[in-house]
Amino acid sequence: MEPTNDHERLIAQAVDKKFSEDPGDSHHSIIRDIAISLDFIMESSDSRFLVRYIDWRLTHWITPQIQSNYHL
Repeated sequence: MEPTNDHERLIAQAVDKKFSEDPGDSHHSIIRDIAISLDFIMESSDSRFLVRYIDWRLTHWITPQIQSNYHL
């Protein structure tokens, strides 16, 4: 699910950060925490994107990237 504007990009980044820190948090807690953390007042379209993105993220997990110092 790709964000289409600056607000959606900021929302997606905040959700991804929240999921990487505490993936077991409740749906309502995530929505509340994200809404409070943003530096802008969400419009209804932003709120809809937030809910849709969280639902999407629940089925599309973030896989940690393992960095290696080894070069072939």
